[in-house]
Amino acid sequence: MEDTHIETLKKYKQRLQKKRETYQIKYKNDPIYMQKNRERAKSHYHRNKEKQQALKLYRYYVREKSVEEFLDYHPDKFLIISDRFTEDQIDQLI
Repeated sequence: MEDTHIETLKKYKQRLQKKRETYQIKYKNDPIYMQKNRERAKSHYHRNKEKQQALKLYRYYVREKSVEEFLDYHPDKFLIISDRFTEDQIDQLI
């Protein structure tokens, strides 16, 4: 049993090493890849900006005030981040 785990870990390590080498040789200094990657990162940032701000506000209320105040003052923000909670957690909060 241990032999299979060791072999699996070795294969995983080899696969990671190959990915690293491929990136360093093929993509790291490629201007087309760099441009596409930056565009992808910007679009991801703009898609998730509002959600991240809502999460920061929620964490602030959890740390400094109370969750009930957050729900009272920012119900729209709670709807944005409600996918992070299970239905039982939402029922407890409401």
